[in-house]
Amino acid sequence: MAFNLFKKNIVVGVSVNPELGLEVAQIDFATKTVLKYGTKQLGYDNLRKEIADLDLFKETLSDLLIELEIPKGSEIVLNIPTILFKVEDFSAAMEANLVEMQIEETLSAYPVFQNNEPAISAVRLPVSTIQNNKIAYTAAQKVTLIEIAMQIKSLGYTVIGIDTSVNSVLNALIYNERVDIAADSNWVLLIVDNNACRIIPMLGKSYVDSFEEKIAIGEVLGDAENYGTVISAVSPILKNVPSKRLYVLSRTNVINAEVLAGKLTYNGQIIHHNDNIFSEAPYLETAPGITEQAAKMISLDVIGAAINREFGEYSVAPINMFNSSLGEVYENEQPLKLNVGPGFVLTLENMIIASVAFALIILLIIAGVMIPLKAKISSNNNEISNIESQIASIQKFLDENKNVSADMFDEGDEVRIGLQHNKNVYTYYTVVGTEIPKKLWLTHLQLGNNITIEGQADNLESVYSFFRNVKDYNPTSEIKLQKLGLATKSKLVELADEENFDTDSIITSMNADFYEFRISDAPEVAVNKKPESENNSNGELPNVDLGE
Repeated sequence: MAFNLFKKNIVVGVSVNPELGLEVAQIDFATKTVLKYGTKQLGYDNLRKEIADLDLFKETLSDLLIELEIPKGSEIVLNIPTILFKVEDFSAAMEANLVEMQIEETLSAYPVFQNNEPAISAVRLPVSTIQNNKIAYTAAQKVTLIEIAMQIKSLGYTVIGIDTSVNSVLNALIYNERVDIAADSNWVLLIVDNNACRIIPMLGKSYVDSFEEKIAIGEVLGDAENYGTVISAVSPILKNVPSKRLYVLSRTNVINAEVLAGKLTYNGQIIHHNDNIFSEAPYLETAPGITEQAAKMISLDVIGAAINREFGEYSVAPINMFNSSLGEVYENEQPLKLNVGPGFVLTLENMIIASVAFALIILLIIAGVMIPLKAKISSNNNEISNIESQIASIQKFLDENKNVSADMFDEGDEVRIGLQHNKNVYTYYTVVGTEIPKKLWLTHLQLGNNITIEGQADNLESVYSFFRNVKDYNPTSEIKLQKLGLATKSKLVELADEENFDTDSIITSMNADFYEFRISDAPEVAVNKKPESENNSNGELPNVDLGE
């Protein structure tokens, strides 16, 4: 559940289009792909400039959202036909409230606002100067917008923006890179609707001015009359707004933008685009579930609405009539916002995300401290356990010997006890130290629970003499002469090398055979024993026990 806080909510564009009716679209902003799209007929009253039946609007929108499986709670940006769009200069010295009052005074001259309070969205443009603020603004009937917002809320969705077709169209053109928005690029956008032609000079992606000419065209008239009406309306204005490019956009099914572009005279490149039945290809890529015919119908209006939230950072005119001018409806629908600094607004959603992120950082810091601390504590606990074990062992020893005193300790007794326990070892140390005959040397000595003495001699008498001396020192021992035989020359040389012996006997007798012997009380290994009847081909003599 916590991870959903970091997931963007679904945003869909909803557009009211006099030609198509009602459109709904969901777009993947990064890949420029229309994921979902649907349209249904919806009546629009061109005289009153509003949806003909708001109840039918709610029902139609509900059907589309269900068909497209748009989940409840998703956010909606609504696009409506432009009732009024103007770019005007206001003195930079004018206060904001005075600018608003002057805009309202201008709107009062329009019949549609004489009996309807306007909802206004106004934006200061980057082409403003020190002396003048250039303001782009649009307006619609306030009561109508409130009712639409409440209907959308009752369906389980949230309105986050309301734009008009002029701005939505421009955003869609910039989004798909169909116009040159370089900072020094001047161009003109010509939008042809059923009832009006709008000529909008541009500098990069900023509005510079706006002109509107009412026209009367329709399917009942011939092509010559329809095109002638448009050309007559726009030509005088185009002569006075020179630019590098003229972008002709037709949003009416009566005028083909390509044909109109061929009929216009303009001192600059003319580019055309049909946003109507004359469209020959989809404006954006579409998901597999959208048919080719439906893909070609997708209007720039609904595209501009669907990308509205993500496109905000690219737009220099973020027009949105779902603002404070709608009063309590806007305040109730918008999440809590907190201005924490210039250019930064902290919403409730952002505060939740920030709180979770802060908590995670604190947990990571605590974990970073606790993990090595826990390891140190564990190491110290092990050390303490070892010390406690040693203390317990010492305490046990002290308890067992608490009756022992220094008076009971006799050094002489201890020495005698030690000699008694190790008498056997001391005896053999004495033998090998004092009783070795001439021409006999030892190669191995093992003293302990079992005694093993190995050596070599150049005559048998020295071996037997040495064995008698050993036996005499401890007559009761089980020690025997377990092995006595001839040692070959090669073995003597090898032994001399390995043990680093340097005796005159070995050096002067390298061509003679020597005897090797083993005296031991250790059990004999069966594999080394041979029957006495067996002829010993290498000269080894049978075992001899001279002590018996």
